Amino acid sequence: AGGLLREWYSVIARSMFDPNYALFMINPGDRVTYMPNPLSHCNTNHSQYFKFIGRIIAKAIFDNKCMDCYFTRSFYKHIL
Repeated sequence: AGGLLREWYSVIARSMFDPNYALFMINPGDRVTYMPNPLSHCNTNHSQYFKFIGRIIAKAIFDNKCMDCYFTRSFYKHIL
C-alpha cells in the first residue's frame, strides 16, 4: 500500500543517510537514531543538501507519509 510515492520516499530516505555524502551519522548512544554529522563540511555542497533534505521532510509531513528514518530528539526540536 502506498504505491510509487511511498517507494520514492523510501529511496530518498536511504540516499539521505548514505555515508558517502557525510551528512548524517548514527547516534553513538543508541545506534538507531541519526543526527547531523559535525564533519559534513567536507562535502562542498552540504548546505544545499541539508536544505533539500529539509524540503523533502516537509513534503513527507504534508503528504502524511512516514519516512524510514529516526532522528535524535534535539534534531526534532530544531525542526520545530
